[in-house]
Amino acid sequence: MKRELIITPRATIHPNKICLYNSIEWIPAKPKRESISSMFCDMQGYVKNFKDSTRTANGLISPIAKKKIERALDYLLTISKDTQIQHTSNLKRVNFKICFITLTLPSKQIHSDNEIKSTCLNSFLLEIQKYYKVQNYLWRAEKQTNGNIHFHIITDKFIPWSEMRTRWNRITEKLGYVSRYRLELLKWHKEGFKVRKDLLKNWSYKNQIRAYESGKANDYNNPNSTDIHSVRKIGNIKAYISKYVTKNPHGITQLTEEEKEKILVKGRIWSSSQALSNITGSIIDIDSHTQAEIERIVKDSSIYKYEGDYFKVLYISYQDFMKYGAHDLFEYFTGYLYSQFHYSEQTALLN
Repeated sequence: MKRELIITPRATIHPNKICLYNSIEWIPAKPKRESISSMFCDMQGYVKNFKDSTRTANGLISPIAKKKIERALDYLLTISKDTQIQHTSNLKRVNFKICFITLTLPSKQIHSDNEIKSTCLNSFLLEIQKYYKVQNYLWRAEKQTNGNIHFHIITDKFIPWSEMRTRWNRITEKLGYVSRYRLELLKWHKEGFKVRKDLLKNWSYKNQIRAYESGKANDYNNPNSTDIHSVRKIGNIKAYISKYVTKNPHGITQLTEEEKEKILVKGRIWSSSQALSNITGSIIDIDSHTQAEIERIVKDSSIYKYEGDYFKVLYISYQDFMKYGAHDLFEYFTGYLYSQFHYSEQTALLN
């Protein structure tokens, strides 16, 4: 049977760019052979098994994983609704976009990384979905300088710090981390307040006194094991968060295997909610209408463009499509956001 080569101009739309390329396939296709269009998967950022493809990475974030994380952050920032919350200390209302959390272990880690992720991190993620209606999140695990595993988590819903700390401490106590913390502090301060001189560089005497008094008041049963990073006044939120969740240990290539063993997390080092793990972008066949819209964007010299041998990328926010009369492109992408995340511009404005 005679086979025909079909070349289809296509575009993949993401929140901040459009990728243009040709999809190539033979009709009829050869059995048990991947379509040649798979050659373009890296250009599209199209990865079907997002979560499965990044389970271990040998404890390091690879360049490909970094791109996937940054893409997930792009979508998380796009679909997270702008809301206002009331500040607990001064009762003022402040704008809120996303919640950037760090979770640490209250005492020295004595369980495997995988056991802590399975028992503690997994429980925490399940609870914030149930009690705070978190729908979209991304997490990264790494080691502290003391060897303990800790987690950075970005969520689309606000979680009050005091409630989060209480919840995380209760969860880590399943493995006895709060009890061990309490015993350590009772032993250290058995004769009254005793300063940690080795920590004075980053933890002032005054703050140590304050922590001592706070801990004594609750019998050392509620350690300060959580932190919420303020991102309200940061211009480039994506760059700020990306720095935390995509970095690798400094000088890792110069370390021995034994040294790497101590500072690299075992098992999966990052993942995300299901919707963020299945990102393809809005993939469309380019017709005469969308071609005209794309040409109007291309003509604008202020739009940054990157062109390879087989593709072209236009760096433009989808929210700017309407400035160029690109109604079809806008509709395609907002339709994708709704089908993937149940997000729409109208709903976001109403909420």
